[in-house]
Amino acid sequence: MLEYQDIISRSSEFWEACARHTARQTARTLQTGYYCDDCARRLTHEAFNDRPPVYHGVELLGSCGLCNVMKTVASRQWFVCGICWNVVLAYQKSIVSGQAVHEYWRDNVKPSFPQLHLIEKEEVYLSPFARKSKTKRQAAESLDTLDFRVEERPPEAGKPLFHIELKSGPSAIDEMREFQLDVNDSDDIVGAANNTGLPVYVFHVQTAFEYDPPTRSSVVRGIWWTDVFTLLEHRLAVRARRGEDKDAGYYSPFAFKTIETFLQELRDKKYIQLRDRLRKTPLTLSKTGRL
Repeated sequence: MLEYQDIISRSSEFWEACARHTARQTARTLQTGYYCDDCARRLTHEAFNDRPPVYHGVELLGSCGLCNVMKTVASRQWFVCGICWNVVLAYQKSIVSGQAVHEYWRDNVKPSFPQLHLIEKEEVYLSPFARKSKTKRQAAESLDTLDFRVEERPPEAGKPLFHIELKSGPSAIDEMREFQLDVNDSDDIVGAANNTGLPVYVFHVQTAFEYDPPTRSSVVRGIWWTDVFTLLEHRLAVRARRGEDKDAGYYSPFAFKTIETFLQELRDKKYIQLRDRLRKTPLTLSKTGRL
């Protein structure tokens, strides 16, 4: 039996308004997702400005569209604009991608390098849409945290070694003609590297959907990696993303290696060479930056 069945009133000023926008923005499209009670509450409170769904459907056994766990779910509907709904749909694959990195570290890195600790610094969090006081470029200039940080931990203290920035998408690297990275994201990587003096590795996690109609779950198909210097050396172009007011860098997929080779990178302690290179020649932020 569903416990969470709150709905927004037709008399509300936010009826037919995007639930994720802090200020009212008309959105007459009803978006539907299958969520468990806990995740429906999370979305309502953390992403949708405490605006509950307009509809709860019949409960069924399926994969929750947020936590990705097979459990009792129901269709829930909100008024949400297309751009914001894409953000909401991306939460599931981001959660699964982060879990995949933890699993890789536990199963493959820890047995050989027990002193290297993976610390998640930027867990997936849900948020409403609101205009920021700083541009993305301004924020990058002071950024010192990315998705993960790796520390070497002798008994007395932890020594930070490098960052890992996580990106996910539906394609394998060897299937791509170009790897895309928003300019805002590359500026974040550059800013964090320069501000901390620590090199950055970029992990690409391939995620795909598995369908158990009417629900679907996100699964991981593979992981690839590169370092920020190699990635930037393989940049082919910077141009506006199709249909979006946003610039992206386009990179050769040859910048990336399969995750199996990352252990050799750790054995050779290449991150020390990258650190020394970074401190000698800091990276440069892009010449464009948008909200």
